[in-house]
Amino acid sequence: MKIRFLGNWSSILDRGKRHTSFVVDDKFVFDFGPHTVESILESKIDPAKISTIYISHLHLDHYSGLPELLWHRASKNVKSKLTIVGPKGINENMHLLLRALNTPPEWYKLTDSTTEYIEDTGTELAQIFRGNHTIMDFGYRFTFEDSTIFYSGDTAYCEEIVEGARSADCLIHEMTYRDEDKKLARHWLHSTYSDTIRVFQESGAKKLIPVHLSTKSNQLALKLARENSHIIYPKVGSIITI
Repeated sequence: MKIRFLGNWSSILDRGKRHTSFVVDDKFVFDFGPHTVESILESKIDPAKISTIYISHLHLDHYSGLPELLWHRASKNVKSKLTIVGPKGINENMHLLLRALNTPPEWYKLTDSTTEYIEDTGTELAQIFRGNHTIMDFGYRFTFEDSTIFYSGDTAYCEEIVEGARSADCLIHEMTYRDEDKKLARHWLHSTYSDTIRVFQESGAKKLIPVHLSTKSNQLALKLARENSHIIYPKVGSIITI
């Protein structure tokens, strides 16, 4: 299994950063914020080859890049099937967005006929585990070619997320805040450094990749990766083999 990070940042962007998103073996994408299509093209991945997109929750930085992908596919007359997996409401929201963005009728028709939405349930490759966030959040336990990763989406510490990551080859978990900012983390239901490490230790996952980084937590992630061979920094564009 090969993981390529398209972005590693949280909702509050810095210059040169993109929201957290990653692609597995160039065809399975997890979360799809603004400009993810650009990241895909810059990585020399053919967007037409993407088969499934797993959305953790319906916040701007996690799914609002999907209309860009659907416009790109339609403009290229891509007729292959695309499956979008996510929480309840993603089907309706996407249709509303496409109409609000004045999608050309012929593009809308092609998109509607080639896109399948799966709501509130997993797939043959991915099991759903519920996180603890301000809105419904899905963590995904994804198994492909004898390797298993777990992606947390956005969440405060949560026992169900620990269970979902149990003995995974790799845990990809948000680490938005430092411990000094735990009041903010509790308010927004995100994870601090210690929360992320706790999930990693309790789950028994073999590797940890901290994501959804901020200016402050990014320095911690870099330090962790330098000091611990079991922790990997999610450098954008690099390929991580699991």
